[in-house]
Amino acid sequence: MDTADEEMTRISAEIRTVVTRRDRLKAAMEAWYENRASGRFPQMAELLSLDERLSNLDNRFKHLWDQQQAQQQSQQ
Repeated sequence: MDTADEEMTRISAEIRTVVTRRDRLKAAMEAWYENRASGRFPQMAELLSLDERLSNLDNRFKHLWDQQQAQQQSQQ
């Protein structure tokens, strides 16, 4: 089983990957809307899914970080 540090490192890497993909989709969406007068961005569902994934990763990372901080404080 991963230690909290290992899991936080893994989550951080996944956050970077998701953010990169999300930024690309946001740029594509901006370009798409600049070139079209109406209609929905075709990859909106994927963008929303990435936003949700990013939020979940962030929450998991924060939970682990809070646990580590509590453990460090209890050891002092």
